[in-house]
Amino acid sequence: MRLVLVAALLALAVPAHADSVTVGLFAPSAPFASTASRVELATRLGDHLGKALGGTGTGKVYARAGDFAAAVKRGDLAVALVDAGYLARTSGYTVIAASLAHGDADQTWQLIARGGLKLADLRGKRVLVPSNGGHETDFVLNVLLGGGERGLFEVEAAPDTASAVAALGLGKADAAVVPAGVELPAGVSKLLALPALATPVLVAFGAVSSARRAALAAAASSFKGDATIDGFRDSDGDGVRAIARRFSATTKRGPFLVPAVRLLVGDLVEQRKFTIERTPPTAFAVGTR
Repeated sequence: MRLVLVAALLALAVPAHADSVTVGLFAPSAPFASTASRVELATRLGDHLGKALGGTGTGKVYARAGDFAAAVKRGDLAVALVDAGYLARTSGYTVIAASLAHGDADQTWQLIARGGLKLADLRGKRVLVPSNGGHETDFVLNVLLGGGERGLFEVEAAPDTASAVAALGLGKADAAVVPAGVELPAGVSKLLALPALATPVLVAFGAVSSARRAALAAAASSFKGDATIDGFRDSDGDGVRAIARRFSATTKRGPFLVPAVRLLVGDLVEQRKFTIERTPPTAFAVGTR
């Protein structure tokens, strides 16, 4: 009896298991000034969400889509802040909230180029775009350019927005497609304004109950970010779905006209003969000698 009582007291003395959450960050398009700023945001976001759930949290930054996808597959990540363009080509997540850039859940994109190049001058040139998991060409040509300019230039992946802009400044590329608002190097200017797309999205992986989703959304809404991601607001993922619809190129067809033809029975039988001409019986007789 005494042993049972001691065991019960020891069990009460051990603190309950706290909810620990690992928050990933894979958002190459987000225009962070440096890798250090990405790590800082991920660390603060992980800590904030962990505390809001009554436990602890850590943040981890992923530079490559393959590493991020492998971590998700292993179950290493519970929550992540991910580029909407990448999410549009994947599945298996629950949208928690949309990130805000200067208070807006959408950000416009732009085509920037060196040396005053015009669009026609990009024929055969290299155009960089932040990596989104191997779908960079379709992202630029279909999502942002609506299926136009295919074959004009070659689209190549850059590690992130900062790397793409830096490559232009160093003369290692001719043009780049990046979010608007980034500081451009000397000799680089905006060539073309492109549509606005959803900012990075906060998602949860695995089975997510409605209560846990609500708790994560509430915690995200109170997060104070930085100059790149200044906060979050609740979202149902409509921005991601809008990008997914634009990934497939639209096939342009000419107008298909169907003439309004009205046919009557009289028109079909007009000037037609419906009598059978009789053949003389002699035509079937064979003459004999």
